[in-house]
Amino acid sequence: MASITSVGVGSGLELEDLITNILNAERTPTETRLNLQETETQASISAFGSLKSTLSAFQATLSSLSDSSDFSSRKATSGNPESFTASANSTAEIANYDIAVLNLAAASKVATNGAFSDPDATVGEGTLTLGFVDGDSFDVTVAATDTLTDIRDAINNATDNTGITASLLTVDAGLNDGSTITELILTSDSTGKANQITIGVDDTGDADNTDASGLSRFYFDGSDPEDISNQLTNKSTAEDASITVDGFTAYNSNNVFASVIDGVSITAVAADENPSDPTTTALNVAIDTAGVKQKITSFAATYNELIIVFNQLTDYNPDTETRGILGSDSSARIIEEQIRRIMSSTAEDAPSDFNNLAYLGFATNQNGTIKLDEDDLADAVASNFDDLSSIFAGDNGIASQLDDLLDSFLLSGGTIGIKEGILQEELSSIEDARLDLGYRLETIEARYRSQFAALDILVSQLNQTGNFLSQQLEATANIISGKK
Repeated sequence: MASITSVGVGSGLELEDLITNILNAERTPTETRLNLQETETQASISAFGSLKSTLSAFQATLSSLSDSSDFSSRKATSGNPESFTASANSTAEIANYDIAVLNLAAASKVATNGAFSDPDATVGEGTLTLGFVDGDSFDVTVAATDTLTDIRDAINNATDNTGITASLLTVDAGLNDGSTITELILTSDSTGKANQITIGVDDTGDADNTDASGLSRFYFDGSDPEDISNQLTNKSTAEDASITVDGFTAYNSNNVFASVIDGVSITAVAADENPSDPTTTALNVAIDTAGVKQKITSFAATYNELIIVFNQLTDYNPDTETRGILGSDSSARIIEEQIRRIMSSTAEDAPSDFNNLAYLGFATNQNGTIKLDEDDLADAVASNFDDLSSIFAGDNGIASQLDDLLDSFLLSGGTIGIKEGILQEELSSIEDARLDLGYRLETIEARYRSQFAALDILVSQLNQTGNFLSQQLEATANIISGKK
């Protein structure tokens, strides 16, 4: 900053205001230009961000049309969704099957037998070995002072717990006097026959591991859930789910059968009331024409959204007499032109009488968006389904070409990335110009302050000389007139 901070004091001239006006005259045109340039650059960055987002959304719809397998998708239909549901992938054969649900998968659940008055009741001492009949097990050590709550927490917090969850229920004791009892419930986290809970006991309190006292009250032989020697009550026996497919039976530990029919997943919902003589329901696996139509419709809709964004960013608006933010940007125009060119092109690998989007009911509106005739699309899918993939997919398909083109715009180092980099450099240049302006104004201010300080001194001296001469002339005049 300038070292001379105040001028005009000696001379009485408004030199500070003059300096301020000079600096404003120097600053305003450049500052106005930089502000306008910055606003336009920021607006362009925002516009390209909006364009990039819309292009990405459009490209997302291409991912379901650019591979030929997208047109071989299958739909599995259950004749009775209340019995079972199904889904299929493109590897599934087109066929019909008869399905019956015999049994749903069940998880093992066991409970204590009314032996505990409350959650703080002690249970004995020793070691519980909890696990599954056909699986791993883990041990829980119980001290004589441990309560039912302590047992629950020890089971749930065991680091080697193999998949058993313990919980407590405080319920009516059944004595009609309002008293309650607490039950410990043990549930397998997984369904399936192999996950039947079994509990071994090492009762160090009375050395009897299967009686109805002490820690033995937790004994349960999962290999025979209904054995009378079991001290826990079997609430639910672990079961595999089972279905029949064309009369053949299949079993699974859960209700989802993903490998019985190649490419088809069947989910059992409800078991037949008479599993020994079940009612079968049809499962139909067919080409998913509705799914393909939906993909094409979505493709058309997102394309229109893209064109609307292009129009907003680049077109001239006669109502407001303004052009879009990117109206003069060649990058935006080139991107739009290249996309439009592919949309109106023919697919080289498709039949000559069915090789562009017009055959699917696509027509261009005046504003560049497309109108999709749903009836024409339905007819094309019904009569030329096998040729649809050649229009969209493959190296020469429209969706594949668009996907590759959008990659060149959107990927790192692509057209939009380069343009955004240029705009960011412009912002940096604007910031540098602001700094240069500040330095230049400091120099100008220092120069004028130095010059005006000298002027201030000169004028002050002249004022003093003038005042002296005025006083002398006044004194001379008084002498001549005889005034004292």
